[in-house]
Amino acid sequence: SEVDDLDKIANELGTSKSNLLNNDIIKDICVKQIKIWHLDFIDAIQFFYKITTNDKTYSIDDGEYIAAIYGKYGKESHGNIDELNFIKYIPSKKQVKFFTHCGKYNTTPFDMSSAAGAVYACFFGKCTDKSVTSIGMYEGKVHSILEQQVQLQQLSGVLFPNKPYDFLVLKQEIARLKYQDLAPQVRNEKIKFEELTTNIKTKAAHLEKVVDLLLETQKQAIKSNDQLIQGQLTAYKNILEGSLTKEELQILLDKQTELYQLEDHLANLQIDLPSKS
Repeated sequence: SEVDDLDKIANELGTSKSNLLNNDIIKDICVKQIKIWHLDFIDAIQFFYKITTNDKTYSIDDGEYIAAIYGKYGKESHGNIDELNFIKYIPSKKQVKFFTHCGKYNTTPFDMSSAAGAVYACFFGKCTDKSVTSIGMYEGKVHSILEQQVQLQQLSGVLFPNKPYDFLVLKQEIARLKYQDLAPQVRNEKIKFEELTTNIKTKAAHLEKVVDLLLETQKQAIKSNDQLIQGQLTAYKNILEGSLTKEELQILLDKQTELYQLEDHLANLQIDLPSKS
């Protein structure tokens, strides 16, 4: 019997294989995981895929790409495939992964290497009632990943012209530059917010404590959309609307939210900064 996973994918998406191949419906398809059953020879192979289409994405973690397959098969019986090796493709390197060597008829080697710039995307093949006898793979490309890799290397070359590319070092340097740029802005916004809060409290007169309660509750509301918290916010605003306008209260809350987001961003950047030795 013959197996073509692209037929199965087409059925899953409610279209035809020719439509997938000819109309660019598949934007990204690659092998995520391979499962093999065997005794004296390979009995079955199951491929798992990451697939992204125009209208549907199967959420599977990013994994390795398959750039080539090689191994051995036997002349006896049905020409069973007995040994498989996969070349794993990662944007920065290639790795050889010995997948299985389980048969006793492995005498004839075979090699399936993808074209330059391509990786293997989808499986098809033939099998008997007892074993896998032949396999083939559709080719796919990972230009977008390669382009991103090149762009990162170019950026690294601008920041570190005399050093080899290192993603962690690049990430830390970008975080450092962004931190230096953002820290003064956060300080200035904090001063403006404190001045605004003082003015609001002055205008609210004897309701200063309610302003404090409003701001404290708003901090909780930023982190959680809990209905109880929203109810408390509404109650405090209703009390203050006797002394302040709705617009003044909303400006205060918006400024607090903006400051919180800036401070949170700054804190996250600090995590990525290189540790001081």
